[in-house]
Amino acid sequence: MPRVLFIDDEPLNYQLVAHALEPLKCELHYAENGKNGVERARNIKPDIIITDVMMPEINGYEVTRLLRRDLQFSSTPILVLTAQSGLQDKLKSFEAGADDHLTKPFEAAELAARVASLLRRAETAKMSRVETAAREGAHMIAIHSLRGGTGCSSLATNLGVGLAGLWMKPVALLDLTMTAGQVALMLNMTLRRTWADIARFEPAELDADVVASILSLHESGLSFIAAPTFPSQAETLRGETLGTAIRLVKSQNEYVIADLPHDFSEPAIQALDAADVILMVATPDMASIRAVTAAMDTYEKLGYPREKIKFLLSATFPHSSLLKEKIEAALGTTALATIPYVQDVFVDAINLGQPVVYARPDLPVSGLLEDFAFHLSKDAHKKAKPENPTETWKRVYKRFQERKK
Repeated sequence: MPRVLFIDDEPLNYQLVAHALEPLKCELHYAENGKNGVERARNIKPDIIITDVMMPEINGYEVTRLLRRDLQFSSTPILVLTAQSGLQDKLKSFEAGADDHLTKPFEAAELAARVASLLRRAETAKMSRVETAAREGAHMIAIHSLRGGTGCSSLATNLGVGLAGLWMKPVALLDLTMTAGQVALMLNMTLRRTWADIARFEPAELDADVVASILSLHESGLSFIAAPTFPSQAETLRGETLGTAIRLVKSQNEYVIADLPHDFSEPAIQALDAADVILMVATPDMASIRAVTAAMDTYEKLGYPREKIKFLLSATFPHSSLLKEKIEAALGTTALATIPYVQDVFVDAINLGQPVVYARPDLPVSGLLEDFAFHLSKDAHKKAKPENPTETWKRVYKRFQERKK
């Protein structure tokens, strides 16, 4: 029987919530203000918390923040139930760490459905964490370039969606561009939790539940951790804490994609160290090739094996680019793939928050990205046909068969 804590200074609302949740057969507990609500939560350890906003002493946003700072409630579902219906009010709920926001007056059936959904999601996450004990560690791909404008974030987002679509297994995308990360924008997702929410933790305090609490889920099945809203929010995130979080994410997923900043800062180094593959991205111009040369020199000094580093060309302009063969000869390495210039497609995808492999799988460039995701997949996955092949896998297989003819 799920244990529900309802925090509201109006006793009548307790009766309304109790009636709405009757079909779920919950064990409903009540606290008449925010301060008592926090104390009650620590005593009864509820499976889900519903809180009002406008209360004396401590409002619902502060209640949510206080609970999220407590390790035992880092992944407990919190639903804000309030008469405040504006967009800014909803954003405040999510920024405080809430999982959902529902406006009063509410329909009993809708409240019950949202509570049931949050409880199911929490239980699924819990079971997933239990099952990872026997799972092979994640295959981690770090996408890196010392020069901006190479399409790294678009590539990271589409690869993540592609891998999730291929294998229907846990895939996480880490936005490590702490000063101006755009992964949430590219997925058209509201920022609820970010890396900044674990900045207060010591590395030893982190566990799978804490890290899971800052993961968001896209409808494609891709999970992601967003960069902070403001650069200042990431200033207190220590390298040791970030490194521990990355290792925990790897333990919980089959694949991890890391979108790195265009430098060798602490977040970049932590991800590069943890990665199985470093995907070095360049555009076909002299400035970008110079940046690749500098990056390769630094990788060597950091002791990364040469086979860990892969090279990819991304054509971000239509004309006057350097020839691929000359670039490969200058760098002494072969490009793993080339992403062609496609007018407006990626810009439109960013503006709409719809990755091309998800929204436009019919496009040739989407097929190329899906094939590339397959190429970067684990050998164990590539060598065996899935028991229940996804539509993405079927498209990749069909193209493979056509190339063999």
